[in-house]
Amino acid sequence: MDHSTLTERGLAPFDLYPYNPSKVAGWVFVVIFGIGAAAHFILMFPLRAWFFIPFILGCIGEYYHFTDWLEHWKTDKYASPYLLQLMLILGSAPLLAATVYMTLGRFARALHAEQYTIMSVRWVTKIYVLIDIASFLCQMAGSAMQASSDPSGIKLGQHIVIGGLIVQLIALGWFIFETTILHIRLNNGPTVISLKDPSISWRPTLWTLRCVSVLIFIRSLYRLVEFTSGSDSTLAKNEVFLYIFDASLLSLSVFLFVVIHPERLFRKVRRLALHLADEDGDVMLSEHP
Repeated sequence: MDHSTLTERGLAPFDLYPYNPSKVAGWVFVVIFGIGAAAHFILMFPLRAWFFIPFILGCIGEYYHFTDWLEHWKTDKYASPYLLQLMLILGSAPLLAATVYMTLGRFARALHAEQYTIMSVRWVTKIYVLIDIASFLCQMAGSAMQASSDPSGIKLGQHIVIGGLIVQLIALGWFIFETTILHIRLNNGPTVISLKDPSISWRPTLWTLRCVSVLIFIRSLYRLVEFTSGSDSTLAKNEVFLYIFDASLLSLSVFLFVVIHPERLFRKVRRLALHLADEDGDVMLSEHP
């Protein structure tokens, strides 16, 4: 990640890839992310989970990263395929995180637990998503600057990517803290709506949200360490770390949300709220003289 220059013809005077990628492992993750994207796309319509659109785009980004990598790794002197893959793999995590951030506010409103969040529910989604957009743009701009033929431009691009990763880590770290506090407060004082029906089991959804956040956090920390360590580091030169700390963690996040999709809980709570509202209306009518 600490390469020197690119020539005017888009050729690098060094091998952009320090290893030949494993085709078996690469195609495994092409299939995994392809299935994950398809599963979430299919679930989005019956559940009307439109806030999962960024999550689906993140899955597609990972899918095309591995597809393009397997197709173009042999042309390892050409900057364009390398930079495209770099942008795809860096940009996918912020897209996944955007849906994670949007889930928290929806969860708090569904459980009538607005008073248990550290930040106001009205602002929590807006603040996190704005920070996520800033992180995404930094990583995309920094990745694009890697195509510069000017060594100082390449170095600046690396610093911008690192800055974007740091912003992402700070946001995810605070988000994990905030979801943990919400979990503790809900355990100590369950809301009325969560006590009305035993089938309203909010804990699996909140645990899943916290787990996905931690997985994306670990993946972003790995990327930060990789970028700051340079191209000669052990992380950069060994393909196995890519699969352990990036692909496997993000793919696990994708399928955790398939198994325990937040919108299933939200829809169940909305139906319960409508049922309770109808019952209250019937009671008021029966008591009317």
